[in-house]
Amino acid sequence: MNERLNPAAGLSRRELLSTGIAAAAAAALSAGAGPVGAAEETKLSLQAYDHVEPQKYPWGWIRWLMNAQIDPQAEMTLGIVRVEPRQSNPLHIHPNSAEYLHVLSGACQHRVGDRWVDLKAGDTLRIPCGVVHGARTQDQPLLAMLCYNTGTRQMVPVKG
Repeated sequence: MNERLNPAAGLSRRELLSTGIAAAAAAALSAGAGPVGAAEETKLSLQAYDHVEPQKYPWGWIRWLMNAQIDPQAEMTLGIVRVEPRQSNPLHIHPNSAEYLHVLSGACQHRVGDRWVDLKAGDTLRIPCGVVHGARTQDQPLLAMLCYNTGTRQMVPVKG
């Protein structure tokens, strides 16, 4: 089989897969969206960060960038959270989704179940569905991206 799929573009099958283009096309095809560039216009939803008001809390804020309230077709929830220095958010669970937390800057200790995990910029933590968790900071604030595998994330506070 010829390794070069598009000699004019200079991309080999391996290079195409490594760029993620093939994965995006496969996902679109498996979702029934048809081939990339199909005649039917793809609906998209754009949420501009600087137009999103943060939800403020005593410990910091969250800016929700995507969820089913913003776009009813959203299959996930995405946000940016800031936890101020020497603060903690309440312990809670998400009964309908896992949470993925990626630290953009700063650091925190994150309780996951009965265990404390130290997180710093560049670290990513997966919190399984239904597991008690919460973050606390020391001298520096935490800025992190949050992602949930549903557009309708639920949050239930729990006693610690």
